[in-house]
Amino acid sequence: MYTSPARAFDYIVVGAGAAGCVLANRLSADPAVRVALVEAGPSDRRFPVNLKTLLPIGNIFLLPHSRYNWMHEFTGGAGVNGRVIGCPRGRLFGGCTSLNGTVYIRGHRLDYDDWAALGNEGWSYADVLPAFTRHENRALGTSAFHGTGGELDVQRLRDPHALALGFAQAAREAGYPLNDDFNGEQQDGFGLFELNQRHGVRLSSSRAFLHPALSRPNLTVFADTLVERVVLRGARATGVSVRHRGERIELSAAVEVVLSAGTINSPQLLMLSGIGAAPVLERHGVRVAHALPGVGANLQDHPTASVAIANPGGESYAMSWRALARNTAAPWRYAFGRRGMLASNAAEAGGFMRSNPALDRPDLQFTFMVGMKESARTLPRRHGFVCHVAVLRPATRGSLELRSSNPADRPVMHPRFLEDRRDVDAMLHGLREARRIMAMPGLARYAGAELLPGAAADDDAALEKYIRTTAATTYHPVGTCRMGPASDPASVVDAQLRVHGIEGLRVADASIMPNIIGGNTAAPSMMVGERAAEFMRRPRSSSPRAELGAAFAPAPFTLSTP
Repeated sequence: MYTSPARAFDYIVVGAGAAGCVLANRLSADPAVRVALVEAGPSDRRFPVNLKTLLPIGNIFLLPHSRYNWMHEFTGGAGVNGRVIGCPRGRLFGGCTSLNGTVYIRGHRLDYDDWAALGNEGWSYADVLPAFTRHENRALGTSAFHGTGGELDVQRLRDPHALALGFAQAAREAGYPLNDDFNGEQQDGFGLFELNQRHGVRLSSSRAFLHPALSRPNLTVFADTLVERVVLRGARATGVSVRHRGERIELSAAVEVVLSAGTINSPQLLMLSGIGAAPVLERHGVRVAHALPGVGANLQDHPTASVAIANPGGESYAMSWRALARNTAAPWRYAFGRRGMLASNAAEAGGFMRSNPALDRPDLQFTFMVGMKESARTLPRRHGFVCHVAVLRPATRGSLELRSSNPADRPVMHPRFLEDRRDVDAMLHGLREARRIMAMPGLARYAGAELLPGAAADDDAALEKYIRTTAATTYHPVGTCRMGPASDPASVVDAQLRVHGIEGLRVADASIMPNIIGGNTAAPSMMVGERAAEFMRRPRSSSPRAELGAAFAPAPFTLSTP
């Protein structure tokens, strides 16, 4: 236990996820400012969470529990037969980077040029690349696209699974180029993924950025503390109201509040604070402090469907009698060499392709799994391997709104998956190609019967029915606090991530993306945190408190140590 000297800070960062940990590190590097980082979930430094977040496959022990997972859900529409689709989100230090597959993908360079073209000056690929490389530590060394010496390790598995190597070989046999750097000169092609690992250990945003900063006396971290709303005085954010151990506490921010709570929780917090579409807020009895209709709109994600193949030889990872000897040896292989099943992220290989050669960039991503889990929350019991196919630039835009004015209630989300024919056609093309690749000799020698979609899905109608019945999220929601100029009524933040119409309030996470990027969203979210810190750190002749005349009255209270 320790006692914080005050409830007043210069900066308050809400959310210790991908972007929030970067921000906490960068802002607290200045000893002249006081920084608070507030996280609804637990620390990742205590047993047993520390062990579960250490193992690359440890997410299977975290995902089933609401202690570590917000348990959000999408309410599906006609495109997915009205199904409810789970959308796990990290609720602990590191956020989703403590739960994800650790795959390091930045997206296509044209994605960022598109952001800039929408009126977001300073967000082109040339602008964001230095932010990626600044905190990168790539095992393969520096290049025009990569950096070394940063906090975030980027490396390949020490011993990739034979099935992952077979998948890459099969893609080459199918006519696709091999690609050893999906974040380099081009994105097209197939190969092994680079990961955020350090010597076989998951490197979450928390481990990379927050842990090294925790000893700084000017950084206070609040674990297990739910932010209920942003405190506003007129058109200025002055702090946050939080609930910690059943007590409601107000923390003040002399300079700024930054929401890094993620694509779901950041817009929810804005709405709970009276910032959003007036009709939506009024329907739930929330007083409108500032009408901003774009809050919660523009929801995007990558819909995905899969091809699953039986593995009669038992090479794939599974908890079976056949694999008993290998599984028994796995802890020892990991302990003494950081190799084998426990070092694998399961999603070891994949690639990118264009469903139409006329496209200017890939619109499909393939993720190959060296095991066949029945769900994201369980260990695989049967031997098999899976190729997930995701549509990278869905044509639809969904929405998010409050379920109620209670901060503990999960918001309602409508993703509108596959409600545009173009997305269905792209998915059909991707699944056909996944089948073709997995039938090539490089992988066929490990393959048994196709389990999903199965031999019965042998025409477009049957395959489309399968897609609509099984399509899910790739866990990449973005866009609900869209970045854009004030002249755009759908935008929520400007190009420096400041909330339109409110002083002292920014949003810095995947929610600010105007268009979803073509790939995994963890690395871009960390880049957003890096950019936000750039915007916020400016040379000052005096402290922020002196500049703003903020009163810092001490008000001790007890917190649990992170």
